[in-house]
Amino acid sequence: MKLIRLAPILLAVLLSPALADEYQDAVSKAFPGFQILGPSEIKLNKAEMNPKTYEQVKDHPGLVMGKINSDDITDFAALIRADKRKTYIHKDRDKIVAKFDYYDGYLVVCYGLGSGKYKCEKLNASPMYIREPHSDFVGKIPPARVFCSILRKFRPPKPKPDPNLGEEAGESSVQISFNTDAVSLSSDPIIYIYQPGGTYLECTMGG
Repeated sequence: MKLIRLAPILLAVLLSPALADEYQDAVSKAFPGFQILGPSEIKLNKAEMNPKTYEQVKDHPGLVMGKINSDDITDFAALIRADKRKTYIHKDRDKIVAKFDYYDGYLVVCYGLGSGKYKCEKLNASPMYIREPHSDFVGKIPPARVFCSILRKFRPPKPKPDPNLGEEAGESSVQISFNTDAVSLSSDPIIYIYQPGGTYLECTMGG
């Protein structure tokens, strides 16, 4: 397998409307009130992207399909957001210093069960801020050997680190191989690799 040391390879395939509806239906059943981010909600910087990558993700930047677990049924990962908009306000001495609208969002993985059915789970328990237009799109990394500056193991959904305890250190400077598709967000050096039994390896690439 090729050793990947730089940014994750981001791959996708073209979707028909029927398939897109199938994936949204799976998300709606697993996470009522949430939807997959569409192309109008994610800003792609075409000038700074590899042209091939741009063509692959422009029509569905919030969604990728692949073999994420070890069976032969197609799975998918998606960036989803709540229907309800919220407002973040930060004050300093009663003066508003920051204010913006956002949605709660999650990176989720849905495992194919066959016959158009899926089992879905969040990778992180704590929501992320989804602002419009959002800057992240979903990527996948095909089977490879990678260098991880930090490697941790967790069972989804991964809780937010306790500020008083910090985050488990994990291993450092590790090379690992994987035989399924890993999942990532475009601006994040972290990739998530499925493990037997439903756990994940969290690999921070580079370093």
